[in-house]
Amino acid sequence: MQEFLLAIGLFLISALFSMFGKGGGELYLPFIITIVDISVYRAAGISLFLIFIQSISMIIIYSKKHRSVDWPVAFLLAAVVGIFAFLGGFVSKGIPSQYLKLTFSFFLIISAIALFLNKKARPPARKFAVWHRKVGDMEYKLDLMYLIVPIAAAAFLAGMIGISGGGLIVPIAVLIGAMPLRIAMGTNTFLVLVSSSMGFFGHLAKGGIDWRLCLIFSIVVIAGSQLGSRLHAKVGEKQLRIGLGAILFATAVWMFLKVFL
Repeated sequence: MQEFLLAIGLFLISALFSMFGKGGGELYLPFIITIVDISVYRAAGISLFLIFIQSISMIIIYSKKHRSVDWPVAFLLAAVVGIFAFLGGFVSKGIPSQYLKLTFSFFLIISAIALFLNKKARPPARKFAVWHRKVGDMEYKLDLMYLIVPIAAAAFLAGMIGISGGGLIVPIAVLIGAMPLRIAMGTNTFLVLVSSSMGFFGHLAKGGIDWRLCLIFSIVVIAGSQLGSRLHAKVGEKQLRIGLGAILFATAVWMFLKVFL
């Protein structure tokens, strides 16, 4: 019965987050340890595997069907996030994590409010540090001058805390880098794939992966991600913006409560 309830919950989480080009990392782990009596370490291995599988499923739809993955930008951002997340984790020793989590929560809330208010960067008029992009039928100008530093800072802070930091990448790309929302969500699926695969293979190297549960729940997660990814195109941009803002706000509140509870 527990595994049945867990399967239903994982399906719903996967479908919801895939609609916004996000992994279900914010909810998979706490949901698993709430429903099933297993250790956090064992649950973390399952969670990482499910995010990894979900990201592969998502990226197929977003790249092939929606044509919203900007691959050159995705590789650039993956390199920036990887380098600065590593540096953040490297220098994190001795820094109180509660202050870092509160800071990250603050930026999540600011991003959520900006999305609710439909605040977004205007396409840059200058030519310096501007990358003209064409993805599918969409063209836009990516403002590298204002994009790279905030994403590097977000990745550095996330690395210090020990989280992926993906919650800030899409809003930064939209609110500061002038990237269209759907392109930002599609491109983020590759970043989810990179971060989840690194985390999963690191966990795998230490052993402790419950392959039975991983394989069982991967079926419902794939089904959920296929549903959510396909629904993405049917949801209006306003609803996507508000929905993403709600997810960021809820994540910020959850992280804030974890500091004090």
